[in-house]
Amino acid sequence: MSKVAITKCDSYDQNEVDRAVQQSLELIGGLANIVKPGNKVLLKVNALMGSSPEAAVTTHPSLVTAVIKEVKKCGGIALVGDSPGNASANVRKTMVDTGFKKAADEAGGEVVYFQEAEIFDLLSPSHNKKIKTLRIASKVLDADVIINLPKLKTHNYTLFTGAIKNMFGAVPGFEKAHFHIRAPRPHEFAESLVDILELTKPHLNIMDAVMGMEGHGPTGGSPRKLGIIMASTDPVAMDAVGGHLIGYEPSQIDTTVIANRRGLGESCLDKITIFGTSMEEIKVSDWKLSTDVNRLTRWIPGFMYDLVRPLARQARIDPYIIQDKCTKCLVCVKGCPAKTINYDKERKIVEIDLKDCINCFCCHELCEYKAIKLKRSWLARKLGIGVPGEDE
Repeated sequence: MSKVAITKCDSYDQNEVDRAVQQSLELIGGLANIVKPGNKVLLKVNALMGSSPEAAVTTHPSLVTAVIKEVKKCGGIALVGDSPGNASANVRKTMVDTGFKKAADEAGGEVVYFQEAEIFDLLSPSHNKKIKTLRIASKVLDADVIINLPKLKTHNYTLFTGAIKNMFGAVPGFEKAHFHIRAPRPHEFAESLVDILELTKPHLNIMDAVMGMEGHGPTGGSPRKLGIIMASTDPVAMDAVGGHLIGYEPSQIDTTVIANRRGLGESCLDKITIFGTSMEEIKVSDWKLSTDVNRLTRWIPGFMYDLVRPLARQARIDPYIIQDKCTKCLVCVKGCPAKTINYDKERKIVEIDLKDCINCFCCHELCEYKAIKLKRSWLARKLGIGVPGEDE
């Protein structure tokens, strides 16, 4: 039976986080059973963009500090790394802005940069026809132990981002964009995310859920306190529990369903043993969940999809640019997988061609200035699809 430890943690005060991490690890058997002296231990953080820790977009550096301390107690060599969502971002600056570089330096760890290392091409373990080969950073594959440090957040495309989705960072740079083009439907994209999980196999997962994100995650939502840190050797069980705590059932999250089906972890809540604080004590009933733009078509077979797509696109949610907030940084132009965002030099504005938009919401995710919002069509509003508020 899979185990998930839930430990209360009211703030990011370092002593408080140290205590919560220690307690969580003890509840699932201790870190010494996983990390041995001399092991190269990769702490796979969420460094989606170079935002401050207070924005609740990235793993909080106090968690990184606490885990490095525990790794060193076991005699391990702590390495901290990830690949930002913006492929053209300065990865070194990202690791500074998020606080990861300072945390690693002060606690005795080392930051590693996935984009600057060798990349290996690995065949899909599921023989995925959409994405047959996955490009994984050598820093991930070379580690003796991987400790996955996700942030609990909603996600406009996958609905929930936790332990499984966090391993997407093992794919460096512009390689991430290819996933959205080759696997444009959410469940197809989820199959490839689970491929990455199966190839990387994190040994331990410690989730930062002290402050999570609700609404239009993973970057455009609002920080919200859940007040816990979770630990588990089973990333599927962790996501099942984390999603349940904010209002999702495991059956709603494609990555959780697919990973369970492949035998990579447990998604049935009745088969997961909770240690520490009970789920009933923590569960939130009014967490603002993410947009499910593909709700109407998610289970339609591929051969029928093209037939119903014109109708389904009437119930759509589209990104749009608030020109007054746009800084013309062109991150959205460079990061759009479908290349439907362009900069008009004469008018000096950035525009989205919605005709060819694949609704992956990468532009919304990558805009650190929150200049890209989501707007529901009249039918999407009528059907109750999406998160009310921004487009009201």
